[in-house]
Amino acid sequence: MATGNLLITLRPSSGVDLGRWVLQHHKVPYTERAHAPIFHVLALKWWGVGAEDYPLYVTPKGDKLKGNPFIIEFVENDMAPEDRLIPDAATEPELHKEVTDFTTWIYDKVSGDVVTYSYFHLLKYKWVVWPSLTTRVPWYEKVAWFLFYSLFKGLMYKGLNLDKAAADTALQGIYAVFDKVDGLLADGRQYLSGGRLTYSDISVAALYGPMILAQGYEGFLPNQAGCPAFLTQVYQELRDRPTGHFIQRIYDRHRPPQPQS
Repeated sequence: MATGNLLITLRPSSGVDLGRWVLQHHKVPYTERAHAPIFHVLALKWWGVGAEDYPLYVTPKGDKLKGNPFIIEFVENDMAPEDRLIPDAATEPELHKEVTDFTTWIYDKVSGDVVTYSYFHLLKYKWVVWPSLTTRVPWYEKVAWFLFYSLFKGLMYKGLNLDKAAADTALQGIYAVFDKVDGLLADGRQYLSGGRLTYSDISVAALYGPMILAQGYEGFLPNQAGCPAFLTQVYQELRDRPTGHFIQRIYDRHRPPQPQS
């Protein structure tokens, strides 16, 4: 049984970075056990949950919270309404609905698009993507990825149905989300809902942070200098849009210092 709060993760996942952010925002202590792709599935199975149940938050009592919706509900359950990232349904019903509807939509949109686009292109460049795959994972996972990179890459391409057509479609989906958020920001607002930081803001920032190589993202994004020119062009284009500026601003203003566990 865990002796402290544990976060079992897939190291590069944008959804994982959202989970980290929630815990860090609320100053919830935890120790992260990060895993490289493929190995994260084995780790989750060891904990008795499914391959998609990450980030997995395990309490000292042995409670297993499978994914961000359950994590934030658990963490914010007994908090004062003014301290919550998801506004209180009883005291702010309209804002609660706005934030929950938006974050459900954004999570549904991002669940495949950023993954598909990023993995399809970046896995072709081993040393560009290497820090994202292997930073702070167990040494044997790093050795295995070094020795069997081509095999593991092939397994990921097959398992995630990665091909150029899927990547191109995913990029159009990413552009569509940026279009929507650009539209929301067009009135000059600093935050997406209610004039204050909510789960909507950090969801957009974390889930789409990889598409602008956001500073402060804890999943160890590639160094832009090493990326191929066509990817650098996409990252820069998105970074220069209102949503790109918004994402980096939310990181700069509201991402707590990262733990060194």
